[in-house]
Amino acid sequence: MTVKREWKYEGTELAWLHDRLGRSDDGPGHVVSELVPEGYEAYVRIFHRFRATDGSGRTRRWKAWAKDSGVPFHPEMSHRWLRSDEPAPGPRWMADDGTLDERSRGALARLLAAVSGEQDVSFAYDLGALLWGAHDEPLVRHGSLAHLEDVRASLTDVLGDSGPEFWWPQDRSWVVTTDYDLLSTYVGCSSRTAERILTDDTLEALPVTPHTRVDWDTEPPQGEQPPHIQQTTTKGPTPGGAAPF
Repeated sequence: MTVKREWKYEGTELAWLHDRLGRSDDGPGHVVSELVPEGYEAYVRIFHRFRATDGSGRTRRWKAWAKDSGVPFHPEMSHRWLRSDEPAPGPRWMADDGTLDERSRGALARLLAAVSGEQDVSFAYDLGALLWGAHDEPLVRHGSLAHLEDVRASLTDVLGDSGPEFWWPQDRSWVVTTDYDLLSTYVGCSSRTAERILTDDTLEALPVTPHTRVDWDTEPPQGEQPPHIQQTTTKGPTPGGAAPF
């Protein structure tokens, strides 16, 4: 997860959020509270779907692949826990970091629209705007949740297919964070909204806490680490903004 920042948030629309981000301990890795402010009733991790690289349109869920790999479907699960299918025949699988997949993104937007109604929503591009755009501060666009794809399309030429990194409604009753370097999206919200996310058939999600680790270097719980984990945890992030298998 990239943490270096090179601009000030004071006076920007992201100031309220960044003022509340951080962690209260010196533990290993990075945690949810560095992505989503503390103070919400519930927190949820939404896993980005893997897609086949053969153009077939097939997708693969983390829970099923975890079962095939002999590891638990766990709130701190890393894609490095998953056993590669190679050299078995078949497609390679890829999940994009910094972008919640289209199917899940649409389902989440519809679910949150039912919660927040016609409230104005802020869609913010933070690190992506810093790295790829000639901007003096984070980019923030406004509209209803029905405008999410229009916002993304309007910034494709500048920022590619990433983001938004943060979304929140006018009343700040929930926050969605898709970190630029991660393969999952995190949501802070009410308990009722979290339950809706967790029971939505389209979304693959697990409950988390502000102290749940989010980085790639986590390991399965003690006693549940199969041999292939020792091989995968030594690898660095995959260039090109995606995790292939």
